[in-house]
Amino acid sequence: MQSQPETHSAPPFHCGTVSIAGRPNVGKSTLMNILIDFKLSAVSPKPKTTRHKILGVLTDEDYQVAFLDTPGLPSRRHDELDRRLLSSSLEAIHEADLVVMVVEPKPPGEIEHRLIGELRGESKQAILAINKIDLVKKPELLPVMEAYARLYPFLEIVPISAVQPDGVDTLLNLIVRHLPEGEPLFAPDDVTDRPERFLAAELIREQVFNSYAQEVPYAVAVEIDTFQEQSQEHGGKDYISAILYVERDSQKAILIGRGGAMLKEIGTQARQGIEALLERPVHLELWVKVYPDWQMDRAFLLRLGY
Repeated sequence: MQSQPETHSAPPFHCGTVSIAGRPNVGKSTLMNILIDFKLSAVSPKPKTTRHKILGVLTDEDYQVAFLDTPGLPSRRHDELDRRLLSSSLEAIHEADLVVMVVEPKPPGEIEHRLIGELRGESKQAILAINKIDLVKKPELLPVMEAYARLYPFLEIVPISAVQPDGVDTLLNLIVRHLPEGEPLFAPDDVTDRPERFLAAELIREQVFNSYAQEVPYAVAVEIDTFQEQSQEHGGKDYISAILYVERDSQKAILIGRGGAMLKEIGTQARQGIEALLERPVHLELWVKVYPDWQMDRAFLLRLGY
């Protein structure tokens, strides 16, 4: 009797959407950039840098993860922009197969309790990532882990440091383990669904956040006015013209700086970042305009994609 040849079935393919949620400035954008190994989300030391829900896709042989980097949950809703950011964050939680809740290594506060309430209301599967463990001693972590374990049945509680990075590979393996089996949602080479002009605007806004103190970064909105590839008028470089909107004349003066020095520095840094992203030379022009109370203008916010 002839024996049948052994057959080995391929491992199951895991695919799903993962929302990265938490308070502002907890390290969500840094974490997503590390996870997908691509500089996608704007990062700065200031809270509320992220203003959009941003998709970042990671594909491997046996999994595909569609990460959603979300705006930090605000402690209060001050204006129309804050309301839209909150809505975007909650929408990402709602549509996700799995939520990675990112917290700092300290007891849960009001925002964390609110976020857990959202998870509980939808019976969401969630992993807790305790970020910034490089800033505390190990004995300080245990009571934090215990406090969160009492609040919600997290699938996993993972200490990490996104900037090191430490524990991120472990976190990724656990994320994949808990994703459903299914076909990929995106092509293997896809990294995001955002167009290049959006990413260029984010890189400009990132430089504003990294270059100014106090209220100026929060008063700035960036809109790409022109995005022309391989412009003959600019020596074959991509030509990008961006408008930086502020709410007051005093903010415009600060943003431009004496003799235009600050705006020129922002332009230089942003151009270098955009060239690294696009992998081709860029001619970047920045303009500053005053738009009073733009954060309350629904039509304007919609135009900017909020």
